[in-house]
Amino acid sequence: MSKENYLRVPITMPEEMFAYLESVSIRSKVSGGRKLANTVIVRASIMAMMDLDVDVNGVKDEEELKERIIKAQTSYKKK
Repeated sequence: MSKENYLRVPITMPEEMFAYLESVSIRSKVSGGRKLANTVIVRASIMAMMDLDVDVNGVKDEEELKERIIKAQTSYKKK
C-alpha cells in the first residue's frame, strides 16, 4: 500500500509506552538494523494483530484487549 493512502491517526499513550517505543527503535539500530519510526512499530503491531485474528467481541477495555491479543498469539504459535 502506498503511503498516499495512509491516514493520519493521532494517538496518545503514557510516557512509559512512548519510552518503550523509543527503546525498540534504538535496539533495532544498534543491533545492525535501522532506527524504526514509531509509526512503523505501531503499524507492524496492528498488522500482527490482524494476522492473529484477535477476537474483540465484547471487549471493554485495554487490559481485556491485551489479554485477547496474548491468547490469540498463544493459539497462533500452536498452528
